[in-house]
Amino acid sequence: MPVQPATMERSFTPGERGLEQSFGRAAVLLNALADAGATGLRFVDLVRRSGFSQTTVHRLVAALAEHGFIEQEAAGGRYHLGMRLAGWAFAAANRFGLAEVAHPVMQALSEATQDTVYLTLRSGDMAICVSRIDGTYPIRAVVTNPGDRRVLGLGAGSVALLAFLQDRAEIERLLLAPEQRAGRAAHGVDDERLRHWIEASRRDGYTLVQDLVPGTTGIGQPIFGPAGDPVASLSLAAISARLQPPRRQEVLQRLQAARAEIERRLRPILNARTALTRA
Repeated sequence: MPVQPATMERSFTPGERGLEQSFGRAAVLLNALADAGATGLRFVDLVRRSGFSQTTVHRLVAALAEHGFIEQEAAGGRYHLGMRLAGWAFAAANRFGLAEVAHPVMQALSEATQDTVYLTLRSGDMAICVSRIDGTYPIRAVVTNPGDRRVLGLGAGSVALLAFLQDRAEIERLLLAPEQRAGRAAHGVDDERLRHWIEASRRDGYTLVQDLVPGTTGIGQPIFGPAGDPVASLSLAAISARLQPPRRQEVLQRLQAARAEIERRLRPILNARTALTRA
């Protein structure tokens, strides 16, 4: 019978504990920059948010910049996540092969509707857009770019990741978390508006988000894993005039069929992974 991880003692080779500590400190800085988004952070902000000394932050910043994990603006000196992390993010996000599985289904949905289709994954307490198929309709609603990382509850796909969680306590935690609320507030979404989206989604079985970007509407559906929680979401966005009834219902039916097909194709991969983790 295999030994359970909780009963195993962790031993460290010489120098390993210091490496683990350095990695943990670097992760604190990277998380702070990720939460800051496009605005980035000044050196003094990194010191304040991390609680580390200036010397420690300076050493970590130099090492992370050398390897391309963070970048500094030429003007203003603010720090941002580096492009090297983008490749890692896409590789990690596609750990189930989801982007490849979903691509032909997304392509068919976009061609049938002429609208823009998105695939979004949850990463911790954030939503990451991992794929976008642009519609051919002359006026497009491009509200998220691949690689964009946002708090949960911004956009139809992101709302779906939050609204269809089975644990209402987890939903409440994410609603009340200060960094989540601040991220949503920056895009003009308050608690009342998000709670309305969540309750309407759970009632109707799909998300409908209007005017997050003025003049646009998005509809989304969760892609469920074996445990019954969303592992991803499929959503579609268009100018609001194109998603009014009765066309909205037609588009929704196509979206639901596409989501079901992605779940069907993904199920063997997720079931195999679940079986391995339980072995």
